[in-house]
Amino acid sequence: MRLLLFCIFLCLVGVIQAAPTINTTDTTISDSLKAPSFATRTLWSIISSCVLTLFACICTAIHTNIPSPEHSPNDLLVRRLGIMMMALMAPELIVIWAMRQYFSTHHNMWTQTHSFFVLMGGFMLYVDGKPYLTLRRDDILKLIRKGCIDVPVITAEQIHDKSKGNAISKGLIILQVTWFVMQLITRAIYHLETTQLEVGTLAFAVLNFLTYAVWWNKPLNVQRPHPVYWKPTESKPEDFIHVYERDRLARFGIFAPVIRPIVELHRS
Repeated sequence: MRLLLFCIFLCLVGVIQAAPTINTTDTTISDSLKAPSFATRTLWSIISSCVLTLFACICTAIHTNIPSPEHSPNDLLVRRLGIMMMALMAPELIVIWAMRQYFSTHHNMWTQTHSFFVLMGGFMLYVDGKPYLTLRRDDILKLIRKGCIDVPVITAEQIHDKSKGNAISKGLIILQVTWFVMQLITRAIYHLETTQLEVGTLAFAVLNFLTYAVWWNKPLNVQRPHPVYWKPTESKPEDFIHVYERDRLARFGIFAPVIRPIVELHRS
């Protein structure tokens, strides 16, 4: 993670150096407004504010789905980096992914927290003591009616306990992004110029607000799904649910969570 941040830092330095140099002493200011003390900025202040905001937008704001128990720590690292790269190259896909999950949580039989937990792969079907398949909402209801599994017993409080984020931590991230946006708004009021890097970061910040709004009740960085055990019967899970159809993205391996939003976007 430190290596990635260092690489991003070097890229941002190159972008800033390539941008036209701004001489704040020559900036035209309206006669009715006097430039405040923050009119003069250093290269480091521009880079640091943009880096912190981009980090909040592409890392801490993304509520990833629960990884498979079979994935190693290296697999999880590659998966996380892949999602971060997609957030950098196509942040609008993250917003669409979040909105699709949000609209799918409106279900009378589930709370929004439970619905998010199911959508992020929170229930893992175990057959003969081994992880077999990540269950979706319709799969769980169907298998319960068929008597193949017991009703999963987990409260919303237990789900939130698995989450690595809460209202305070999320609020601090929003505060960082809000501070950056207010800086640019203030500079626009005083007719001060901004760099292209700041304008691009502003676009990430706007999308970040929308993502955080729709994912506010989604658990953050849950590492282990809740186990659901198959009852000993002569039947198999594929007799009741479309196992192979549901796992057709499994050929992408650890990149399946990254590819899935793109595939869903293509279908819509």
